[in-house]
Amino acid sequence: MKKIALFTLVSLLLLPLLAAGCASQKAASPTPTPETGTVEITLDDFSAQANVTKFVETPYPGTVTVRLGSNHTTGYNWVVTEIVHPEVIVELSNDYEESATGLVGAGGTELWVFNTTDTGLAIIRMSYSQPWTGGDKDIYTVTVNVNIR
Repeated sequence: MKKIALFTLVSLLLLPLLAAGCASQKAASPTPTPETGTVEITLDDFSAQANVTKFVETPYPGTVTVRLGSNHTTGYNWVVTEIVHPEVIVELSNDYEESATGLVGAGGTELWVFNTTDTGLAIIRMSYSQPWTGGDKDIYTVTVNVNIR
């Protein structure tokens, strides 16, 4: 009888600790953490993963900046392939920034700025390709999920 009482007492004391441990495990599950208004991915980042998805939160009115590693000397460049819900976000500008090294063949960065036009959710899909017929397509892709609040 003492063993049953002791077991019950220990169980009652450990049960809340076990429940707390399980709750903290659920909180630690891998959920994407939204970035604030800016996405930056280098060409080296794509060597680990060719298709990248990012999550961004930004206010309305506001902007979303996407900086992607690029090397125009190879014939590849980034293009926006789709904007889902263009009523809440539109492309404002796109520029290519050459490498500061000044070396021939050195890569640079493509800078995209998108303007928020309303609150809601939007998706920006981009592709790194050679634009001519027969050129390589979708070598790398980026999907930016945007929450405009």
